[in-house]
Amino acid sequence: MSRVGRALLIHELLERARDRWVIVVTALFVLLASGIGLYGRAAEEAAAMLTAPSLVTLCALLVPLVALVLGHDAIVGERERHTLGLLLSLPVGRTEVLVAKYLGRALALALAIGAGLGTASLVVSSGRAGVLLALVPPTLLLGASFLSLGVLLSCLARRHATSASLAVAVWFVLVFFYDLGLLAVMVASDGGVPQETVRWLTALNPTGLYRMTLLVELTGAATLEDLGLAVELPGAVARGVTWAAWIALPLALGALTLHRRDGVTG
Repeated sequence: MSRVGRALLIHELLERARDRWVIVVTALFVLLASGIGLYGRAAEEAAAMLTAPSLVTLCALLVPLVALVLGHDAIVGERERHTLGLLLSLPVGRTEVLVAKYLGRALALALAIGAGLGTASLVVSSGRAGVLLALVPPTLLLGASFLSLGVLLSCLARRHATSASLAVAVWFVLVFFYDLGLLAVMVASDGGVPQETVRWLTALNPTGLYRMTLLVELTGAATLEDLGLAVELPGAVARGVTWAAWIALPLALGALTLHRRDGVTG
């Protein structure tokens, strides 16, 4: 990355770190995660076992929304402020601009995730701190995937309001309606859909992959059988490819859109 690209990355990180919305959401995440951790510490053994799954549910709801909001104005915000042309006139390629903006915001998101899960690990009993810290890597992958989607929406939209509306719609579809749709298909088919197909359809959604992976890692593979899914979790390679695709493909499409819409040079 060039010197201009590195400067843009640092600028994005500092701007997001000073953003009031980011500060408020980070504080809320820390507060909720700490509350779950304190409850798990004070509860009896059976209830304390639910601390990590509860944090997984919290992250699956909150992290995608934060990531989408962080990314949705990366390009369209510059376009509406009429500063995009000035930014692209600098000695830096359009793809590098997009990547620098993404990485700067990804670092801000990582700090928020680390603050929330790190604080929760400090307040739980020492024996469970390691379990909560193990949530950090997959949660970072979840956030990186939705941040990439947010940046893509920012490249596609011509207005900030449109990008914001699309970000909320994507959050509802992937976090809520996707699983409900799969459930409706299973009910309508009366179990006619093969479980292997259901597994892969679930794993293709970043939120579903996140929940399913951590559900198995935290509570064991028998949990899927209790839910009526007598199938194995996708392998590490398949999961890695899925995460890489959700992060890289939206960024690649965003870069292509930026080149076509704002010129092909640079």
